[in-house]
Amino acid sequence: MAMTNLQQWLLYIGLFAIPYVAIVAGYLQAPVLTKWELEIQLLPIVLLVSFGAYAATVVLYRTFTFNDCPLAAKELQQQIEEARKDLKTKGFIFRD
Repeated sequence: MAMTNLQQWLLYIGLFAIPYVAIVAGYLQAPVLTKWELEIQLLPIVLLVSFGAYAATVVLYRTFTFNDCPLAAKELQQQIEEARKDLKTKGFIFRD
C-alpha cells in the first residue's frame, strides 16, 4: 500500500521532531550537542525559512515560464463563437 503525500510529510516531520525534542529537552546528552545547542535550537526556523524561499522560488519560476498556447486560445474563441450562435438561435439576447 502506497503512502499518501500527507503520510510522507508526517513521517518526515516525525523523524525530525522526535530527535529534536529529545535533544532540546535534554534527554540526549553529548558534548557535541552542548557545543551546538544554539544552532540546534534555531534549526526549525532555518528549515522553515529555507522551505519558504524554495516555495517562493518555485512559484515565481513557474509563473515566469508559463507557456502561452495560441492554438488553444484560438480553439477556445471558436467554441465561444459557436456557443454564442447557438444561444442566439435559441432566443438569447447578448448585451455587447
